Amino acid sequence: MGLNGATYLKELDTIIPGQGFKRMIPGIGINSWRDAAGLILTGSTAPLRASLETNFEGVQSASGTTDGGSIQFEIPRDYDQAVNKLRVRFLAQSANTDVPTIDAALYVKRAGAALSADLDPTISAAINTAAALADYVEINCDGLDIEPGDAIHMDLTLSAHASHAANIYALEIEYHSTQVYYDKTDRS
Repeated sequence: MGLNGATYLKELDTIIPGQGFKRMIPGIGINSWRDAAGLILTGSTAPLRASLETNFEGVQSASGTTDGGSIQFEIPRDYDQAVNKLRVRFLAQSANTDVPTIDAALYVKRAGAALSADLDPTISAAINTAAALADYVEINCDGLDIEPGDAIHMDLTLSAHASHAANIYALEIEYHSTQVYYDKTDRS
C-alpha cells in the first residue's frame, strides 16, 4: 500500500502553522477586462484599450470618466479560506494634477446560493501621480467570506479625474493558498 501525498499533506494542514503560500491567479490580466456592457475593451469603449506608451498597451480611463468597467474570475480551489486573503492589484499611473482612486463593488456567486449583495472591498491608496511613474493600487478583499470555487464579479469605478487619463498597465490577483488542493471525491 503506497502513500498518497495529497492525503498526507491534507492531514498535516491542521498542524502546519503560517499564512499559506502567496500565489497569483494565472490568466487574469488586462485582456480579461470588460466594459460596463460586458464587451471586450477596444479603442472606442469606456474604459478603453490604448497605447499608453511606446510599444505598451493598457487600459485607459479617459479624463472626465469614472466608469472603470468590470472583471470576472473564479476563486481557485486551493484558496485558503482560513487565512482569507485576496488582493486585486493594478499597476497604474495618472498625471500629477489629478489624484484618482479605484473602487469596486464585489459580488459573489457560488453553487447553491443567490448572488451576494455588494461586499464593498476597500482600496489601499490613490493612483500614483508622479510623472510617468506607475505604482500598485490594491483592492483589499480580505475577510469577505470568499470560498474556493466562488465566481467573482467586480464593477470598477474611478474617482473624478477631470484633467488627465488614468492608465492601468497591469492587473494581478494575489491570494493565499492552502498546502495542496484536495478533493476526496476527485479520482483523477
